[in-house]
Amino acid sequence: MNRVAKLFFVIFLSAAVYTQAFAFLASSEKYNYSIDFPEGFEIAEMEEDESSILFACKYLEAKTLIRVWEKDKFKNSDEAMKHTMTRLEADASYQGTTWRKQEASIAMFSSPLLLAGEMASGWGFTVALPLQKGYLTILSYTKKELSDDLMQVLVSVLDSVMIDDGSFKEPGIITSTYFPREKEKSVSLKIGGKTVRTKIDEIDAEANQFVIDREFSVFKFYVDNNLPEVYDAWVRFYRIIGKDATLRLKKVSFDIYSALRSDSNKKDSSNPNAALAQTLLNWVQEFSYERASTSPDKADITDILSTLTGKSSDCDARSLLLAVLYKNLGIESCMFISSEYSHAMVGAFLEGKQGQTISVDGRDFLVGETTAKGLTFGLMDSTMQDRKKWITVEIY
Repeated sequence: MNRVAKLFFVIFLSAAVYTQAFAFLASSEKYNYSIDFPEGFEIAEMEEDESSILFACKYLEAKTLIRVWEKDKFKNSDEAMKHTMTRLEADASYQGTTWRKQEASIAMFSSPLLLAGEMASGWGFTVALPLQKGYLTILSYTKKELSDDLMQVLVSVLDSVMIDDGSFKEPGIITSTYFPREKEKSVSLKIGGKTVRTKIDEIDAEANQFVIDREFSVFKFYVDNNLPEVYDAWVRFYRIIGKDATLRLKKVSFDIYSALRSDSNKKDSSNPNAALAQTLLNWVQEFSYERASTSPDKADITDILSTLTGKSSDCDARSLLLAVLYKNLGIESCMFISSEYSHAMVGAFLEGKQGQTISVDGRDFLVGETTAKGLTFGLMDSTMQDRKKWITVEIY
């Protein structure tokens, strides 16, 4: 599982060392952007001034070209994108958008200059980088005849770009543009004997399902081809879904905290977050159980927003929902998955609490069983206690 790291590229290993899971994030220190690539992408070419980098996937005929333009070269992102397309002699259509409070331009294009002797087709975007660092253009493409087959991979790359701290915790530019916020709807949650009134957007569930379907298509390639990074791809599948859901659940998390804060303090004044985490764990244990799919061609996970509002779900949807809520509430959390046990659990770092744990980056995270009613943190099925068979999923 080697990945090339040249010059400015810093490769971060996740904290999942003790459960055999590794996540790779390519980040530019100079320009302050990051990309959570699907597995197998490596640097093929790079300019010494870091302004141009080409990534190529060793498993798929997919490439990603990154170009950073000086801020004063263009008036806006649309001009920078159209300049790029002109230089590439590309036939392109454009979509203006705003992402992370920065104006941006998305393009669908075909170009005869990106691949030697062949027509390339793909998606790209240009966005103004924060702190006046310039314009970031990213093109994700393949051979034109493969563009339909690899569309999900190409879009996944673009949607996995982060340009500041906040973009690690919200939908990517493609999902944000094509599933814009529409209208808030009221949601009432029964948690720990309290009624929590909150709101989500009407588009949230559909948008999160779009991310699930897209990322499952990407993950399935690694499964079908029995690639060595299949477990890394599995982790990324959940991580990207969680990233998409984090901002969508921000207000929900705040409203839960406001409604349950007093009771949590009464239950455990020395560690009210632990009491709150337990209340939420018992809440999801009461959800109706149902698998989202039994087909190998469809993702077996309910979207996170529908899980929140009561749609039948199973262990992975509930564990990911809790991990995101805990993150928003300031409780360190993760998700544990196991192919051998065909199961998932939530993990939380609850200092001072005892029970069954899995070590993450040298710290013990208590496990939480989401499908057995009435269980507390730290209880684990006696037939599922081999730590080597659990993989850690950390969300941003």
